[in-house]
This record gives sequence, structure tokens and C-alpha cells, in this order.
Amino acid sequence: MKPLHTKEEWAGSLIIPLYRERYIQTPWNTKDPDKQKNGWTLKKGDWALWFFNMRPIGNSPELFYNICRAMADMIGSDEEVDLLIGVEMAGLPLAGALSITLYSLGIHQRFGWTRPLPEKVRLPLEALKLLNGMEKGVASYGQKDFVEAIIEPGDRIAILDDMATDLGSKIIARLLTLWHAKKQGTDVSCNKIFYFLNRGKDNRAKGEQFAEKDEAALKPEKLIVDYVLEFDQQLPKLTKPMFPAEFEAVMAYQKNPDQFQDEDVQKEVLEAARKDRG
Repeated sequence: MKPLHTKEEWAGSLIIPLYRERYIQTPWNTKDPDKQKNGWTLKKGDWALWFFNMRPIGNSPELFYNICRAMADMIGSDEEVDLLIGVEMAGLPLAGALSITLYSLGIHQRFGWTRPLPEKVRLPLEALKLLNGMEKGVASYGQKDFVEAIIEPGDRIAILDDMATDLGSKIIARLLTLWHAKKQGTDVSCNKIFYFLNRGKDNRAKGEQFAEKDEAALKPEKLIVDYVLEFDQQLPKLTKPMFPAEFEAVMAYQKNPDQFQDEDVQKEVLEAARKDRG
């Protein structure tokens, strides 16, 4: 399949509409009064000045199509992927829409998705401990399980999501997928991770370093990580649509997020946003 655009071209064309349509949110452009007042807290507990939220992407069909087409260009020619597993929740509509987009381009791509564990976990080893203590799936009725997909012997599986700060939730999804396949007695591989927006540091290198993990139950191996939009690279394009103070704050946050864990710094930034919003 010949890509319509390169990843960099897609990223450059999508970063501004993502901000203007409020999928990239800051205290300046969010409509959520709580986030205007308090900002965001990431999964690992750190305070964040901005957030990428693709859950309401159904409100922007054209933008969603372009996101899916960009991801189709990224992974559509990868003949080593038989099954995409979306990470709940944002990865679920993305997996389905991406499959349809690829089908329209002549590529038959199967997909499925993960379901939440009964207890909230943040680390892969926490998920592993929880799974080891369980004998049943999501519920004692129907066919619900932690992975909703028909997994075939020999499947080469990739994990799919909207964004990543680190790879924790993707590795948990990988763990669930491998656990589910093992429970079925099915031998599969799962060593690729695809997502749309990267906000973390060195995630590709972290994927390669996963092979060095000494926890055998996590099935450590080299993980291939790829994504469309590198936030740090595209951030300069937001100079015009953002308020000057907003752009400067996000730039400073990206360079040193640790300094923004100070409550006084947070209050100063949030007050600047309040003044610019009027």
C-alpha cells in the first residue's frame, strides 16, 4: 500500500485541528471548569498542564477519519500484523475505525479490544499479580473476557492505542492478550505497539529495553513501538492558535515537567490561563 502522506506530513497537518477542536486540551482551551481550575493528573499521579483526550472524537468525523488514515499509512503495509488489539477505552473505536479504513484500501485487518480488569492497576506487575489470583473472566455470565477477539493459532498481534506517556498501559494490554491466548491454549506473538500521539520520552528505546526485563511471566522481548505524532516536534506549530502565555507554559512544561509538580507553579499557570480566558 502506498502511503498518502508521511507520518511527519500527517502530524504537521493534524496538530492544529487537534488543538482547535479541543482534543489537545490545556487550562486555556478546555471547557471543563474543573480542569480550568485544577489541570490534570496523569495515571502515575503526576500533575499535567495539558492532556490528549480522544474519547469524544465521534464529534469530529473528518478529523477522526484523517487520524485513522494516518495510522493506516503507518501500519497498513506491515504484513507481520494479523490482529490489532485496542486498549480500552480510546483504543476501542480507533481499532474498529482503523480496520474499516484499511479495508477500504484493500487490506483485511482483524481487530479486537481489551476490557478493564476488575481492579485498577497502574503497573504490569500489578496486573500480573491480579491475573494470577483469578480463575474467572470479567463475569460469570455470557462470553465476556478481558480480551474481546477471536485469536487464531500463530497470530501476530499488535497493541493499538490513542497516545502514550510511557508504555505501561500498552504492556498491560499485551499481558492480557498473551494471558487470554494461553488460557485458550493458543500460541501467538505480540511484540508491536502502535499509537497516534507520543507525549513521553524515549518510548521507542523503552520498547527495545523491555527485552531486558527479568520477570519471566511478562514474556520480555524487544517491543517495536511506532506512532504518528511526536508532540514535542509539532508543538511549535501551535504558536499562533495558542495564547502567548499558554504556549510558553506548555513549552516549559515539556522541557521540565518536574518543576510543575510544585503547587505554587501550578497556581501561577492556572491563574494566567484564567486571565487570558477572561
